[in-house]
Amino acid sequence: MVFNAPVGWSGRIWGRTGCDFGREGNGTCLTGACGTSLKCGAAGKPPATLAEFTLAKVDFYDVSLVDGFNIPMAVKPLNGVGNCTIAGCDEDLRRNCPKELSVKSPDHGRETVACRSACDVFNTDDYCCRGVYGNPVTCHPNYYSKLFKQACPASYSYAYDDPTSIFTCSGTDYVVTFCSSMSQPVCTYHNNKLICSSGSMGFKSLLRRWRISEASRVFTLTNDCRETIWPAIIPGDSFLGGGFPLKQGQSRVFTAPIGWSGRIWARTGCNFDQSGNGTCATGACGTSLKCGAAGKPPATLAEFTLAKVDFYDVSLVDGFNIPVSIKPLHGAGNCTTAGCNQDLRKNCPKELSVKDPNDRSKTVACRSACDVFDTDEYCCRGLYGGPSVCHPTYYSKLFKQACPTSYSYAYDDPTSIFTCTGTDYIITFCSS
Repeated sequence: MVFNAPVGWSGRIWGRTGCDFGREGNGTCLTGACGTSLKCGAAGKPPATLAEFTLAKVDFYDVSLVDGFNIPMAVKPLNGVGNCTIAGCDEDLRRNCPKELSVKSPDHGRETVACRSACDVFNTDDYCCRGVYGNPVTCHPNYYSKLFKQACPASYSYAYDDPTSIFTCSGTDYVVTFCSSMSQPVCTYHNNKLICSSGSMGFKSLLRRWRISEASRVFTLTNDCRETIWPAIIPGDSFLGGGFPLKQGQSRVFTAPIGWSGRIWARTGCNFDQSGNGTCATGACGTSLKCGAAGKPPATLAEFTLAKVDFYDVSLVDGFNIPVSIKPLHGAGNCTTAGCNQDLRKNCPKELSVKDPNDRSKTVACRSACDVFDTDEYCCRGLYGGPSVCHPTYYSKLFKQACPTSYSYAYDDPTSIFTCTGTDYIITFCSS
């Protein structure tokens, strides 16, 4: 069946099974029931696999197992722009559901009809990510959520599973498939035309590619600035010890192993002697050319964690010194270009500006509000130390408006962290 939903709609879709409704639309369901009505006006009873959507200029969507699982489900965007990855759970988790989570058929006691979540079964703070576990720092994957995640890597497995589970896409239609097997083509109507997606790059193919484990990633660092910069990398063992000069228009190529997790940034206005000792106007990591520690804010950061599925982002949480972008090459997944191409120094608020000591009319960097004001609200700590209580501020909104694919504050994950598999990377300084 084909339906139209307006931009602004935010809701969830799930499958109910084993239902028996009368002519008036009243009845019961084995799983996913929303009371006794055929027409749902409230959430379904767990366990149920959920497809969740928020439709806007940039849509957010996911398939969630946080409320448990009843049938396989996939969400496939069509004709969209952005990191329009297929989300879902293609495996039937009922087959290997742990005994303590299993929901049995009342008519056939040996048949598992659904798999409950650990929160639903045990109702403890650590399984439910609440109380002292009510934030991403303290609530971690557990034994049961790991089972779900291993089987369904593109689905939410617990409450703070955002980085690998929530996806974005613009101007797209959606195919929502129950008991999905995306190895076959899927067809839908778009602008009164029947469009069929290719099964060759469907969900199962994508999962196979996610399971590929390469030994390394190739990083190309390119300087498009009108001046020499001094890139800094920690850990720097695979990057000339963590620091080197890079002249205007120059590129350097490096290889980093799977398992490397670190950050790359640019230092500006540096002056190093032949022994590699000196100073920098921005981004200094002490007095050494080779960095062994984090740089001094403000600095634009490119951050990476290399694994079977890489995580990467460009962060302005520590402020901004020059534009930086990350472009994945030849990868699989939501391999979006991340970064900040705007020069935030041009319109940096006076209270955040770092001036050139030799020319007070020139702004060389833009500090973060946390760095300047050092309050819990701006720094997302103390009473503000969680995504439900730490929200965008006036200053982070300025950063986000200029650079929508960069981190603007500590809990800016959904629009700022990206994943890609089997990819190389181009990091461009003063990117355009």
